[in-house]
Amino acid sequence: MKINKINSNNLRNDAHFQFHTEFRDLVILRGAVTLKVKPQFDAYLPLYDRVDEALKKIVKSEFTAKIHEADKARDEIYMGMVETNTAALKHFNPQVREAAGKLKIVFDAYGDVAHKPLNEETSAIYNILQELQGKYIPDVETVGIAYWVVELRNRNETFEKLVKERFDEAAGKTDIVLKEARAQLDKAYQIIVERINALAVVDGATAYETFIRTMNAVIAKYMAILHHHRHHHTEHVQPEATQITNDPAVWTGL
Repeated sequence: MKINKINSNNLRNDAHFQFHTEFRDLVILRGAVTLKVKPQFDAYLPLYDRVDEALKKIVKSEFTAKIHEADKARDEIYMGMVETNTAALKHFNPQVREAAGKLKIVFDAYGDVAHKPLNEETSAIYNILQELQGKYIPDVETVGIAYWVVELRNRNETFEKLVKERFDEAAGKTDIVLKEARAQLDKAYQIIVERINALAVVDGATAYETFIRTMNAVIAKYMAILHHHRHHHTEHVQPEATQITNDPAVWTGL
């Protein structure tokens, strides 16, 4: 019995930190002394705190408030556009009703766009705009939401610009620090894992069974997250010009 491997380096910042939080809490619960890893765990904790501090600095970016306002602005225009199309489903003109029905299929396909994570929302809006300003142009014009579509594009582009500016700002201050801190934390984690795996062989698995089983359940959860992100990325790759840079602050749920 041993702790399974996980390439935590591939986890996004929020998931990476949460993974280490669960590991830290589990060691504290079982006891670092009991697990015979106290010196290694004492070296691990300051590195954990350093990652925590680096993430907090990114979250406090001066662009955060502006991004929230820009997101609210695009949500309002998107929901207004959808509501206008919904009203058109009851239009007296059958041609307008038919066009609104076609557009409803497009909107429904993307679900509740305004409540998606920020980066996913930007990609979804981009895809919707591609369709509304492509094959569905006649239907957009028939329903009368062409100006809504143009305004949505403008507001989505404003949001993307702010996200990039914030990333540039955050990158200059903390991104290098965060990357280094993450790497050091992962290394300290691996030292503890290797020691516990070795002790489980030397002292017998019984003393470590509960810890190892629990930790492997945690690892399985984050392996599933990694698999989901890889699968999602493969299905939803956008043209390079429309990608949001990997903004750590967005990952932390802003």
